[in-house]
Amino acid sequence: LNQKGYTNLYIDGGRVIQSFLQEDLVDEMIITRVPILLGKGVPLFGTLEQHLKLRHKKTEIYNDTLVKSYYIREKNIEL
Repeated sequence: LNQKGYTNLYIDGGRVIQSFLQEDLVDEMIITRVPILLGKGVPLFGTLEQHLKLRHKKTEIYNDTLVKSYYIREKNIEL
């Protein structure tokens, strides 16, 4: 992607995120949670063939409801 001039991409959607994680193309991750339980659904990350270590950077809360957490990927770390 860097060779094509892409340095930052916004990736959204369960299966799309899963494919980028599978290809080890995620360096930063923002997970936004809304406190509504929907019941059954598609898992966000699915099954990964390798463990991915993420370091928490910060969390922000909007309107006392929406929780947005920022993570940085730590590569080459044994779990």
